[in-house]
Amino acid sequence: MSHEYSQLLLDNRGDAFHITINRASEHNTMTDVVMQELSAAFHLAESTQGVRAIVLSGAGERTFCAGGKLKPTADGSPFALEPGRFDNPVAELFRTMDRCNLPIIARVNGDAYGGGLGLICACDFAVASDGAKFGTTEAKVGVFPLMILPVLMRVIARRRLLEMCFFAHRFTALEAKEFDIINEVVPLSELDAAVQVMVDKLAANSPVALRMGRRAFSAVTDLSFSDALNLAQAILPILSQSEDTKEGMKAFAERRPPVWPGR
Repeated sequence: MSHEYSQLLLDNRGDAFHITINRASEHNTMTDVVMQELSAAFHLAESTQGVRAIVLSGAGERTFCAGGKLKPTADGSPFALEPGRFDNPVAELFRTMDRCNLPIIARVNGDAYGGGLGLICACDFAVASDGAKFGTTEAKVGVFPLMILPVLMRVIARRRLLEMCFFAHRFTALEAKEFDIINEVVPLSELDAAVQVMVDKLAANSPVALRMGRRAFSAVTDLSFSDALNLAQAILPILSQSEDTKEGMKAFAERRPPVWPGR
């Protein structure tokens, strides 16, 4: 499966589709190719039968993702604009993740800076090794974490985020948990087991409910209160007609575990 992807490793493990940025020697930095392949891999995971969650990680034990690979052009800027290309590849990737109909778990095997922190915040859940370090240190090199701000603002409280971006300091995994960036912090040796527990919890619930709920969650996030309620009341009757809903209600009445049709 992974031979089609030069910068990623893909592994379908039944309930979980694992996507790994395979650039350990480059600290799993994101290039245009990496971001394009990540978008394609998310689409592949969505279309793979039986997958209930996506697990995103970095190769090795040192770095989850050190952000974008900054390489100045002839004019000294690392962010040259290509004629005719409007969308930044980071924006395209975050849109793909936002529209994904599967829950995404960040398996944070090591440090995450800049765009790497953005990737974590674009995921729905995150489990980190206790030795991981984090930061938005762009201001130290004369830029600002603009492209990741929208996903950071969905997760991190405003004043804390201002500290992170303007002070450009690094912080620990336990601090990241305190900031609500990380759900759980464990020793590196226990990382896979902790991720699997999360996958199992997701897989125990209705696939249809989680798929529709995941898309609805993203859709209502930026709506006004009234518009969010209007969208919710339109989606609920559609969801309630699914075979999963019927099985869930029947199983509840019969006091037995549901057997999800996934339809």
